[in-house]
Amino acid sequence: MRTAQLPRPIQNIVEYQTGDAVFVIGPDYRIIYWDSRAEFLTGLRAEDVLDKPCYEVILGERDDGERFCSWGCSVMRMSQEGRPVLSYDMKIHSPSGGKRWVNVSTLSIECEEGIHIVHLMRDAQRTHETLEMARGLIQISKKADKRSVADRQPVPALTARQLEMLQLLSQGKSVRDIKTELHLSEATVRNHIRSVLQALGAHSQLEALARARELGILTP
Repeated sequence: MRTAQLPRPIQNIVEYQTGDAVFVIGPDYRIIYWDSRAEFLTGLRAEDVLDKPCYEVILGERDDGERFCSWGCSVMRMSQEGRPVLSYDMKIHSPSGGKRWVNVSTLSIECEEGIHIVHLMRDAQRTHETLEMARGLIQISKKADKRSVADRQPVPALTARQLEMLQLLSQGKSVRDIKTELHLSEATVRNHIRSVLQALGAHSQLEALARARELGILTP
């Protein structure tokens, strides 16, 4: 890191104890301070980044991959206008070519040379991995719900007589048995059974009984 030639207000601030990585940007966007925690978090050495424009070093990206760091960025503009800058997350590039999420807080300090920005930076990779996992689980759940709705079959509305026929058939009774028990003609009983098959989309009495149990009309 470099501490020489820092404006006195900046020097006072970087001497405070913090667990965050700290780096400082001058009015011309050049990095003038880069501490050991910034080296550890980014994988970039101080001697490789000092005096370089911050947007060429950090290469920050938004969630959609759009460039965050650039000349005239909103952070510098708001700082120069005396407006507070809220903390934000961005993806940064590592020397190995990977990317990681960091969270950045900003202090705007007015010095004789102009506005300086003190950035406090911390790892946010695990938080975003957790969010991505949660989003993935939500998507899986939504797809499962859609499949469940698609697979769910409507229960046909059977008449009282059709339900009675189903119950008697489920008891193993024949058309003749049902005719005798209900005092109906055989033709009438067969017509009722045929209407039950049509309502359940079945081709046989056995299929109708299986379908009725599947739909919960009959208990197994």
